[in-house]
Amino acid sequence: MWNKRDEELGRPMPPQQPGAAPPLPASQPQPAVSDRYETSSAAIGSSIKIVGDVSGDEDLTILGKIEGKILLPKHSVTIGQTGRVKADIQAKFVSVAGEVHGNLVAAEQIVIRKTATMLGNLTAPRVGLEDGCRFRGSVEMEAPAEKARPAGATVDRSSGTSSTSSGSGAGSSAAGSSPAAPAPKHEPLARP
Repeated sequence: MWNKRDEELGRPMPPQQPGAAPPLPASQPQPAVSDRYETSSAAIGSSIKIVGDVSGDEDLTILGKIEGKILLPKHSVTIGQTGRVKADIQAKFVSVAGEVHGNLVAAEQIVIRKTATMLGNLTAPRVGLEDGCRFRGSVEMEAPAEKARPAGATVDRSSGTSSTSSGSGAGSSAAGSSPAAPAPKHEPLARP
């Protein structure tokens, strides 16, 4: 009556009675509709040219040409070796193997491959430039913890110390500055 092999593969058997569907095996839960599309991705082929803004809710691979703006903040953007992009790109992860003229902003990482030509600024917590890539621009690497700092906090990049605004306005320095020197605007945080 039941073909065990078909049941194991998740294929329901044809109904025994007209209009009655066989029960699905309880051992194999059916995926929710949203689960089916989480790993989906789109591709722009090498013969395609887009002029305008590109946005969406899936990963994107670019092998063709795009001019405009690319906005996929929760997904990855991959520019293949044949990809030619003149756009600012904002994504979770960006990988460039082709040519990009524009600024890249990534929430997690930017990777510029050895075959890439990149003209623009890079902003991400992690940035990788492979040997042999062509790059002209600036790199700004900011850890997510730095973004979560209180509004009054500042970072002294030369010493690596953090400080917050003093409420007194005429506070004294914890480092013991000389009386002739003006009082600093911020006091260093005390370390335990």
